[in-house]
Amino acid sequence: METDRIARIEEAALNAWPSPRQMVYDGWLLRFTGGPSKRVNSVNVLHPSSLPLAEKIRFCEAVYAGAGLPALFRVSAPFSPPELEQTLLQFGYHAFDETFVLWEALRDETLNLGNLSVESYATEDWIPYKGQISGSAGEPLALQERIINGIVPEKNLIVLFAGEQPVACGMGVLEGDLLGFFSIYTHHAARRQGYARMVMAALTQWGIEKGARIGYLQVEGFNQPARALYRQLGFELCYPYRYFTKE
Repeated sequence: METDRIARIEEAALNAWPSPRQMVYDGWLLRFTGGPSKRVNSVNVLHPSSLPLAEKIRFCEAVYAGAGLPALFRVSAPFSPPELEQTLLQFGYHAFDETFVLWEALRDETLNLGNLSVESYATEDWIPYKGQISGSAGEPLALQERIINGIVPEKNLIVLFAGEQPVACGMGVLEGDLLGFFSIYTHHAARRQGYARMVMAALTQWGIEKGARIGYLQVEGFNQPARALYRQLGFELCYPYRYFTKE
């Protein structure tokens, strides 16, 4: 994939899951939100550095300590200098949670829901459904609302119902011709029935109608069922990234 398209996807992904608190430091984007989401609580490399890496790491550690958060570095192969990982290892960090950014050229397919139905919701109404479906109802609702309401590009928050039962959900974020897929969940009692595929299809149809041509998403390396689904849907590797932490 072309370098400029990779950069556009990276920027769109950051815009699609924004941090209410952040700062840019010598080409690095530092995000401070709190809560369990690593993406909005980590250092992200945007541009090449002009300062020594050791100096920058120490600065980030101090800033995150001041915010009451651990220093967490999100290191993506296309944007991070090769020596960054080695320097982090020398500082006592270790890598975890390898994640893959995938992409595909979107295809307009007929959506046959049968006895299923799809509904779109406002943020405050969608989050409880997401918690019920994903099993993460204990996550702070106010924090989730701040993140989702902070999304500037157009978004679509949907829930898939089988009768009156919510069985799957997802969020699409549209930026230009890029459509990001986020929070694709199926209820544990409703898996292996194609519901996640239906959510993806519904969001794809919405995105294409609004001009989307490229779809992208992020999937954790250990999530084999999701990776298998996305392969079946035609998604290919765009770039990987890993997180580095001391604890």
